Amino acid sequence: MVTKWDSKYETNISEIDSQHKKLFRLINNIETVYDENKEHLSGKSRILLDAVSELEDYTLSHFLIEERVMELNQYPELEAHKKQHDRFTDKILELKNRLTSGNLLTNDAELDQFFGDLLNFLRAWLTNHILKEDMDYKPYIKFNI
Repeated sequence: MVTKWDSKYETNISEIDSQHKKLFRLINNIETVYDENKEHLSGKSRILLDAVSELEDYTLSHFLIEERVMELNQYPELEAHKKQHDRFTDKILELKNRLTSGNLLTNDAELDQFFGDLLNFLRAWLTNHILKEDMDYKPYIKFNI
């Protein structure tokens, strides 16, 4: 179930919307590799690990930019928003550590479960975060960085 970008996700802040679209693409890339290789995910473990790392790195840079935009526009809920970003970052790091520890990368059944759960988490978090939390700061943004 690839998550499609839709106009309902638009904040009308061009840089933020562009970054959100890329986050959708990165998640969809993980999902495509997962869907096409469900029976032999261990053979794609390097590609999957690289894709998760790319998502993690891009998300960190996105959060910094988004937080800077909120800071420049004196968004009153900035600290609460940052905490949500921190929780997401902590969860991704925890999942990445789980992925790279032990023998998960060599066990197809466990990889299938792991990536199914990961994709469900990513889809739900991204769509809910954009539709609720990011839309809350939208009225406060007068200028972008």
